[in-house]
Amino acid sequence: MYYYIYDNFIQDKRFEKEVQLIENRLTDLGIAGKVARLALFRNAEEMIRDEVQRGVSTVVVVGNDETIRKVLDVIAESGLVFGLIPLGPHNDLAQLLGIPLGVAACDILSSRIIETIDVGTINGRRFITGISIPNFSAEICCEDRYRVFPEGVGSLEVWNLSCGMTNDVNAVSNPCDGKLETIIRTRVRKGWNVLHRRRIHESVLPLESFAIRSETPISVFADGEEMTGTRFDIGVESMILRVITGRNRLFSS
Repeated sequence: MYYYIYDNFIQDKRFEKEVQLIENRLTDLGIAGKVARLALFRNAEEMIRDEVQRGVSTVVVVGNDETIRKVLDVIAESGLVFGLIPLGPHNDLAQLLGIPLGVAACDILSSRIIETIDVGTINGRRFITGISIPNFSAEICCEDRYRVFPEGVGSLEVWNLSCGMTNDVNAVSNPCDGKLETIIRTRVRKGWNVLHRRRIHESVLPLESFAIRSETPISVFADGEEMTGTRFDIGVESMILRVITGRNRLFSS
């Protein structure tokens, strides 16, 4: 049984035609199901848990990356299959999963290619894509074995399912290896001339868990959502999220 979660912004009139096309296509494919609409005073997790008791096995988010954050915990904990029909802006995860925007995503759902992937955690909250800290100079405690101190102020990225540049090469992280790619970039001085030229020094550490400790509060962005604090415990839950993907997904299982 399919359960469709519509984000609140989908009710805007500019999405009305696309939503109608989506619902018609789902009916044609024989995968229509119950629809729930998120609202300010409705708890998405409670709604999904109630439907699990009624036999729902697949939850489909109709929205964007922000919508996914609202339901990720309960989907992962319940062992449900996660599907996505991306609408609106901010759909980075859809691209990584090989899912097109709008009505074309319905055929991906119908094909039902399911991959099981890792999910990251930060202070008990789950994330799928990764973490970024734009201004980073804190201490990293790696799996209680050693510590890493950046050479200067730089940036830190943690990839679970992400793509970008590492060591000047386009790369996509593997969300099925039980590891988080932790990328530390700092600017270091190159030479001693008056221009004080600097180059980027990059370190890539595959880790299962680590901690960040900072003397002053820092901003951390997990799947794009900001968190602020001085202590962050980061880890990975291996192979717990079953997700429907397209054939053009950017990662290999």
